[in-house]
Amino acid sequence: MIAFGVCIGPDEANYRSRALPGIARAAEPDSVLLESRDNDSIFNAYNQILDHVTGLEGIEGLVLLHDDVELREDDLGGILRTRFADPEVAVVGVIGACGVGSLAWWEYETRGGCEETRGRIDFGAGLHDVDTVDGLLMALSPWAIRNLRFDADNYHGFHGYDADFCAQARAAGRRVVVD
Repeated sequence: MIAFGVCIGPDEANYRSRALPGIARAAEPDSVLLESRDNDSIFNAYNQILDHVTGLEGIEGLVLLHDDVELREDDLGGILRTRFADPEVAVVGVIGACGVGSLAWWEYETRGGCEETRGRIDFGAGLHDVDTVDGLLMALSPWAIRNLRFDADNYHGFHGYDADFCAQARAAGRRVVVD
């Protein structure tokens, strides 16, 4: 089962018009959708979602996405199962970077691609190992779901959670990729 988790901001219009229809498109019959409306910290919101899916039987991956992200991939579950078949892969994203030395990952060696409200972002298609992925979409492996948490004790708000989580995965010897 592939689960989906979204931290919904105070204005639910984007969620209802973009994220929800995209999740419906990508979801499988047994998929679970978890919504958090913790508007103080995405770290706390995502940890609540992780704690919930940890107890789900048959969990194969968790897709965390921003409330304004529209999934357009019809076989997202298949793609993630292929990536997570490699036990070393902990996090899959759509855009990210290598050689990252700050939270401004986009200033480094970028990889991946997606469409966003400002247009197409194209840093090169294909599967690439990266240091961090952009938190607009982070798919977590079963290993990551069981073993990692967002650092809500040291970080607050809505920035840096992606880089911190990816750094934890890499520190544990796991891969972070864009596809």
